[in-house]
Amino acid sequence: MKGFLRIPLRKFSVSHQGWSPTCKPDYGPMDVQRSVLLNGMRVAAAKPLGAQIGACTVMYQAGSRYEEDEYLGVSHFIRAASCASSCAFSGYTKMRYMTQQGASLKCTSDRQSIAYTLRCPVTTFSEMKCFLLDTVLRNCFKEWEMEDLKPLIKDDLHRIHPQQRVIDLAQTACWGGPLANSMYCHECRIEGITGELLNSYTSYHYKTDHCTVASVGVPFEETMKMAEAIEPRREKPPSRPHVQSRARRGFEYYDMGPCTDTWICVVVPGCGTCDLPSLLKHSIIAHACGTGNVQDGSHHMDRTPQQPLGLMSGEDVHTTYRAFNISYADTGVFGIVAKTRSNTAWNVAIAASEFLTNVGDLNFKQIDVGKKRLKVSLAIHDDYCTKLTEGLALQLANGFQIDSAKTSMNMIDQITNDEISGTAQSLSSKYRDMAIAVVGDVARVPHDKELICGF
Repeated sequence: MKGFLRIPLRKFSVSHQGWSPTCKPDYGPMDVQRSVLLNGMRVAAAKPLGAQIGACTVMYQAGSRYEEDEYLGVSHFIRAASCASSCAFSGYTKMRYMTQQGASLKCTSDRQSIAYTLRCPVTTFSEMKCFLLDTVLRNCFKEWEMEDLKPLIKDDLHRIHPQQRVIDLAQTACWGGPLANSMYCHECRIEGITGELLNSYTSYHYKTDHCTVASVGVPFEETMKMAEAIEPRREKPPSRPHVQSRARRGFEYYDMGPCTDTWICVVVPGCGTCDLPSLLKHSIIAHACGTGNVQDGSHHMDRTPQQPLGLMSGEDVHTTYRAFNISYADTGVFGIVAKTRSNTAWNVAIAASEFLTNVGDLNFKQIDVGKKRLKVSLAIHDDYCTKLTEGLALQLANGFQIDSAKTSMNMIDQITNDEISGTAQSLSSKYRDMAIAVVGDVARVPHDKELICGF
C-alpha cells in the first residue's frame, strides 16, 4: 500500500509500510506502521486518537509450552521476577521512580508467550524505555532475590482463583505434550528453581525470530530504536524444534474438600491462531453460547444471563455457565466452565458435557447474536493502550494485519452463518476427545468416562 508519508528505509529493516492515508476510523488507532528487521524481529507502531498515555510491548514466543524437564515452572518465576533487580536498576528503583513518573511495567505470560508491557505518559517514554529494556534484556535473576520470590510463588498457588485453576487444569487434561505444561509452577518444583535456570531459559528462547515489539502512542522511530537496542545484529538465529501436542482425553482435579463450591470445566480441541478465519468462527460460537455469566473481571453485580447457557441454571442462582475459546499458535481448546454448589455438581457436570456435545445445534439466530456479542467484546477495550499494544504484538507474531476493531468487525460480517454452523458441528464431533477438570468437591462430580459413555 502506498504511504502518505514515506520514512527512509532503515538499514536493519527488510520490509516497511508507511502511515496509512485513510480517514479517521470509528474505533482504535488512526494508523499502524509495520516493519520487519533482517534478524527476524517484527515491529509495529500505532498512532492513537490523541491520548497522552502510551504503551510498548516486547513479546517472546517463550511461554510454558516451551519448558522442558528441569525448566518446568520457569515462566511463573519470570513473571514474578519482572519487578526484581536488573543490571542497571534495583527493584526498589523500578517501583519507586516509575510510580513517581506515572509509569508501570508488567509481565504477563500464558502457554504460548511472555510479554513485557510498559505504560507511561508519551512525554516520558524516552526515559522509561530504559526500565523496559533493562528488565527484558538484563534481568540478573540474583539468587538471593530468587529465594525471596519462592514464598511469594507459594502464596500465588494458594491465591489462584478457582476458575483460573480449573481452566488451566482442563488444558492439562486435554493435551499430551508441551501444551500440558501449566502456567504455574508446581509446589514440588519451587525449591529447585534457581537464577541460573532462568538465565539459561531466557538466553535460549529470547531470540529475535520469535520476538515482536509493538507500541501505541509512541513514534515509529522510537519503537524501531527499541527493537534495535534489543538485538542490533542482522543475522537470524537458528530455528528451534517445534513439538506438537496431541489430545489425550484426560481428567484433572484439585480437591478443596467436601461441601465446597465446585468449578467444572469440559473442553475439546479447538483451533490455533495461525488460522484467523477459524479463530473468528470459534469465537463467534463461544459468544453465541454465552460468555458473560461467570464473573471474571466484570462487575460483581452483573448477573444478566446470556442465552442459551444462561438459561441452563434455571432458578438456581448459585449455578452459572459460560463458554470460552483459548487459542495458541497451532491449536487450542473450546469448552464450557460452570460454577455450582457441591450438592448439584453431578447434574451440572452432565449438563455442561451434554451442551458441549450438542453445540452443533446452534441456530442462525443464535449465531447472529454471537456475532454482535463478539463485536462488542472487540470494541469495548479498543481505546485501552495496553490492550491495544499486546494485541498488536500478538498479531505480528501470527502474521496478521488488523488495524482496528472496525477491520475485525468487517471480517466477522463476511463469515456466513453456514460456515459457523459447520464449525460448531465439527466441535460436536470431537466429543470423544473431551477432557474434564474439577476444582472443589471432587467426590460429587462424575469421572470423564462416566460422562462420555452416555453420549
